[in-house]
Amino acid sequence: MTNVRTPKDDEECRKARIAVALGMGRSLSDVVEELLGEAPEEAFLDAVRNRIEFAHETNEVLDFKVLIDRMIELQNEHA
Repeated sequence: MTNVRTPKDDEECRKARIAVALGMGRSLSDVVEELLGEAPEEAFLDAVRNRIEFAHETNEVLDFKVLIDRMIELQNEHA
């Protein structure tokens, strides 16, 4: 499971910021591309960002792989 959640405290947030500053972070586009096997469209990335932001606002933990799979299913249903 690849969970996406907010840091649970200030210490975890600080550690995450340090990791990103040291180049240990990856762009959303790169992670989604790895899961899709192709470069995602900007509209798809915007939808993913919006869903992550909503989860952040509601303190929800997302399974990122499930999120991407469901969004692909929705996209295919409406294609």
